[in-house]
Amino acid sequence: MKRKIMWLLCAGLFVFFMGAASLSQEAWGASSPGAREAERIERAELFKRIENLDKLPQKAREAERAELVKKVTNFRRSLSSEEIEAERAEILKKMANVKGAEKFKQTINGKTVYVVKMATLAPDGVGWASLIRDIVNPGILKETDGLILLDWYYGATMGDDQDILAKMRNEQLQGGGFSGQGMAIACPEIALLELPFLFESYDEVEYVYSKLRPRINQWFEKRGYHLVVLAEQDFDQIYSTKYEMKTPDDFKNSRVLTWYGPLEERTLKALSASPLPIRVPEVAASIRTGVCDAFISPSIWAVGTQMYTIMKYINPIKIRYSPAGGIITTKTWNLLPKEFQFIIDNYVLSIEKDFRKQVRVGNEKCLKAMYKYGMKEVKMTPAELDVFKKRLLPLWDKFAAKGYYSKAELAEVKALLAEYRAKNKK
Repeated sequence: MKRKIMWLLCAGLFVFFMGAASLSQEAWGASSPGAREAERIERAELFKRIENLDKLPQKAREAERAELVKKVTNFRRSLSSEEIEAERAEILKKMANVKGAEKFKQTINGKTVYVVKMATLAPDGVGWASLIRDIVNPGILKETDGLILLDWYYGATMGDDQDILAKMRNEQLQGGGFSGQGMAIACPEIALLELPFLFESYDEVEYVYSKLRPRINQWFEKRGYHLVVLAEQDFDQIYSTKYEMKTPDDFKNSRVLTWYGPLEERTLKALSASPLPIRVPEVAASIRTGVCDAFISPSIWAVGTQMYTIMKYINPIKIRYSPAGGIITTKTWNLLPKEFQFIIDNYVLSIEKDFRKQVRVGNEKCLKAMYKYGMKEVKMTPAELDVFKKRLLPLWDKFAAKGYYSKAELAEVKALLAEYRAKNKK
């Protein structure tokens, strides 16, 4: 039923957006001129309301979205396969006149599709890349009735996050799936969500996302990207071949690599380390050859690269939360019909929270597997943890001062967390 509802909206909004008065009688069935005009007016009204959704306060926006779904459902309860094909043909006809869209056009299994090329560091079938493959890709293909296909290059075949972003800028790629590092390179404001010890739990993460998700979209739009899916890397852990990594002396005596960017580098320096910058494709080799002996990463990466066979200690303190995500250039996004943008955004928003939950389940399994293999879980006392926090929390204001995000945005996130914690005291 959801698919039918979305296609009803697609049909109505597309016709209004392109300036057509109504669809043909063959597509919609015979109806009187008066009835067709009433349909046109109703579609136009729906379009205006959808266009204004993001201008509303959150509660009003959620209520309005729910009301729009009801209206679309009542507007037309179902579409026949013939009607869907008619809609598809109409959209293809219009897309043929969109400047720049032709280069994405391909014929697959006898049908015309528009292929968007994406790339990611993540190996095919591993972690959140498997969820992209199994959930996001087929979902978007289905919601757009087979017209929009995401074609992924997995496993760093297009390089690391920096390389992928460079290929997006020169239009070799249209988008990518990024780790926390790549997200912050593309959109420095996202560093606000990666601050050391900002979050204490997944529930806090979801609460902040529930309040700031539209704003996060705006951050990326300002930088020339559209955030297709807000995923996550999860809370990262500290790994070492030699030390427990629970005191500044442990960090001082270690050769700690840094791959994540300026925030991670400053974090490590604040803990007395002398971090060695290493690009992600060389990280595993630098550990195996002894160039470095400690790093911060998600558990699934440690398992996927078999670092667990080399590392001795895992410190699982929630030193940082790392967002991840799929983004495309706004230039590509703006080639899509407005109704497709609406459909894709609403589909992805409907699955994002569960998507992140599944990432967490996978990471938890990896952690347990490494403990079972024989890696030692490090336990920190409250006093030891307090030493870390006293050194790292000042970075929050320092990075606001550097312009990664505003002081007002930092204050807003801190207020949201205080609000959540006050409501959920144990």
